[in-house]
Amino acid sequence: MASGGELGQTNSSHKSKSTSNSLEVKPFPNKKSISWELPPSKSHAIRTLFLASQSSGSTEIFGINNSGHDVNSMKNCLIQLGVKMEKLDNHGNVSPLGIELIGGDISSIIVHGVGKNGFKKPEKRLDIGNSGTTLRLISILCSRFDFEVIIDGDMSIRSRYTKSLWDSMVDSGVSVSYLQDEFHLPVKIQGPWFSQGQNKTLLLDISKSSQPLSAWILSSSALEDEIEIEFDGTPVSNRHWELSLEMCNSNGAEIVLNENSLIIKPWVLDLKPKIEIPKDASMASFAMLAASCLDIPIDLIGWPKREDCVGHEVLFDISESLGIRWNNSTLTKFSDGNPVNVDITNCNDIITPLSLMLALASGGKISGALHTSFKESNRLKSTKLLLDCFGMECDLLEDGLFVNGNQIPKNPDNLVKTFGDHRVFMSAYILGCFAGAIIDGNGLHKIADERFIERISKLY
Repeated sequence: MASGGELGQTNSSHKSKSTSNSLEVKPFPNKKSISWELPPSKSHAIRTLFLASQSSGSTEIFGINNSGHDVNSMKNCLIQLGVKMEKLDNHGNVSPLGIELIGGDISSIIVHGVGKNGFKKPEKRLDIGNSGTTLRLISILCSRFDFEVIIDGDMSIRSRYTKSLWDSMVDSGVSVSYLQDEFHLPVKIQGPWFSQGQNKTLLLDISKSSQPLSAWILSSSALEDEIEIEFDGTPVSNRHWELSLEMCNSNGAEIVLNENSLIIKPWVLDLKPKIEIPKDASMASFAMLAASCLDIPIDLIGWPKREDCVGHEVLFDISESLGIRWNNSTLTKFSDGNPVNVDITNCNDIITPLSLMLALASGGKISGALHTSFKESNRLKSTKLLLDCFGMECDLLEDGLFVNGNQIPKNPDNLVKTFGDHRVFMSAYILGCFAGAIIDGNGLHKIADERFIERISKLY
């Protein structure tokens, strides 16, 4: 987790400098517009890589370049498990794809699937980095194998409590050993699942995260018998597990959704040979925050179709209440907006930039946010602390935040802590472009949007 000591107040010239853990951001000097291309959707990219590796054929994936470190973590784990991949550059040249990032010079990648039984025992620990999605998906995939796998990640991901994931694996007959703290990484896994006549009905807690459910859905092409997954608790992030269900059912599965359970029968994965990854709608929240906070026009490139927004279409729906005019692809601040109540049960990733936009506009209430406590940071608390750092206020509610409007960011007296959370860091960076700041977590944006700082630096 990123950290740093207290540093003094910044001045107001217009360049930035950094140390290994902190970054000084200075107010920008002009009002010119920014061309803001959204990065690829992590949700789609990680799931597509995951399914492609399990297919019996080859899949070419387009639109995955500059997809960030989380997608790279999934790619690297699959390569460690014996999946071969290739990259095509912008000139059509083909070469092996290794552990390097999927950069801007790559036009597509080709995944050569190993089928349901072709995965190999990794030579060392699987490192899932900071990716919670990779953690859940890779863990359930590895629970299929009859060989031992150790899964680990960075200090931030080690702190995440993932009891429901491990409990579901144990219930399926998988051996799970915690190498340090119970219910935390690193973990040693040895399957295979359901090998000793275990009950084919699993009870899965989906009240804190939908990712364990997605993991079971996306790994299910290796099932030899029908299973039922019963839901425990009120589901969250529904659009994400529904995306997993849709991706499987459109590629060979016939998974049945009942009121409080899923029925999964054995099925054969038949993935399309060419797949395009849509852009990440959640990342438009930072473009909107820049338009609101910096009062500059944003040319937003790549806003996806509504069905590919995975719950984040709410950003478009409430834009005028946030004082932002969304005219085709151009975002501009035009008013203080109106007070608005937003339920983020299905789009929890936007809580931090949304809270800041409410503070800058006419305020409002965020609900359905309790599960944000289980992300890279406790985002209810880290969002409040970020507002506090910049002299703004909000009230913590049982499942969200109440934010007063018409607030103005002030230059922080001390280091702005971002708690190892890339979305808190990116929000703080934009506020720093208005008020100035010294921010810890330098480089965290690369988890999801490698070009974030490069894009904004064109203001200077």
